[in-house]
Amino acid sequence: MIRPDLAGDDSSAAVEKEPKRLFVYGSLMKGFFNHEKSLEGKVLSCIPGKVHGILYHQSLKGYPAMVKGEGWVKGELLELDEFDRLILLCDRLEGFIGPGNSSNEYERLVSPVKLENGDETSAQVYWYVRHDLGSPDNPAIPVPSGDWRVFMQKP
Repeated sequence: MIRPDLAGDDSSAAVEKEPKRLFVYGSLMKGFFNHEKSLEGKVLSCIPGKVHGILYHQSLKGYPAMVKGEGWVKGELLELDEFDRLILLCDRLEGFIGPGNSSNEYERLVSPVKLENGDETSAQVYWYVRHDLGSPDNPAIPVPSGDWRVFMQKP
């Protein structure tokens, strides 16, 4: 099984004092189902970027999981209209109940993001935290390119 190591990461998920930007790498990206359902028309800016991590496709769930690692995961840095309201909606979609909650599917942490132009910033990022990734109950396919959009376009 694959498990991210969140030890030593003192990032806080508190929205009030953290960046009001969201980095997305899966179904919340433009053109995918959760974006269309929840974010369509509410994105003020969308900039290509990447974060250090390892990406997997959860074949039974139909969406990706990112864990800590030395690879790059490509996605989009979003600035959202009504960020405080929309981040709570995204939290529900991502199975994030609260910082360190043992029932979380994903943990939302402030993480560094490298933009396409080479600039760096930070944003809220969802990291997979369950212990089942890669188990028989949750088979995981590595996405070596780190790009779920490209992975989903393959026949």
